[in-house]
Amino acid sequence: MRGVIYCFGAVMRTKLAEQMAYRSHFVLSVLLLIAGDLVVPLVTLLVYNSGASFPGWTMHEALLIQGIFALAKGVAFPFFFGMVGTTLGQVREGTFDLLLLRPRPVMLMAMLTGFDPDDFGRLLSGAVLFGFALSGLSAPSGEEWIRFTLLFAASIAILCAVSLFLSGMLFRWVGSSRVFDIFDALTSFGMYPGTIYAKSLQNLFTYVLPIGLIAYVPASALLGRSGWGTLWALASAAVFLTLGAVYWNRMLKGYTSAGG
Repeated sequence: MRGVIYCFGAVMRTKLAEQMAYRSHFVLSVLLLIAGDLVVPLVTLLVYNSGASFPGWTMHEALLIQGIFALAKGVAFPFFFGMVGTTLGQVREGTFDLLLLRPRPVMLMAMLTGFDPDDFGRLLSGAVLFGFALSGLSAPSGEEWIRFTLLFAASIAILCAVSLFLSGMLFRWVGSSRVFDIFDALTSFGMYPGTIYAKSLQNLFTYVLPIGLIAYVPASALLGRSGWGTLWALASAAVFLTLGAVYWNRMLKGYTSAGG
């Protein structure tokens, strides 16, 4: 474990040093990410200011879901999702073989090489939105914070699993350059209260594609709308993450190298 932490620390220092060589590009990239992540919350503000609303949800409660979603992406994208683009580029160029020669697990090396400090802009925008949403709500209790923390960890695990599924797919279907579009299209449903969807879609986004577990379930726990029973999501996230790791390693075994 100490070795893994040391590797992450070394990579973070190296990547940040690379970004500081082009500070204006780094700052502009972060600002663009923040602007992009605030588009949906801005639409939500416009919806509520026009007199419409999501049934059963105040404006700050709806923004809380979107803030948690942005926070989860702000953690998952720098550390996990970079491996998707890395795998795509390196498999195409034939340089993924170099990761196989490293004295570390291949999955870990794929995550490390894909680390991108730019994506911390998502964490900043999520923190600002999360704080703004909480400012218009009553203070959560200690138990609600505990439940939220556990469920937020589950949402990070789910996003990590998604990155494993998407990057694992690229070992065989290397032409699938639109994987992030697939991710954005599917997860966009998780940025809104689950109760606005039909019951069949709620079940789909909870038990089949656990999109609702990313932000809606943690937000419900923080708002006191759900009790300790929602911690079943921890088991669901663990299963989903395990399936993602198994799928990734299975697809890696089918990787035929640059000569294949």
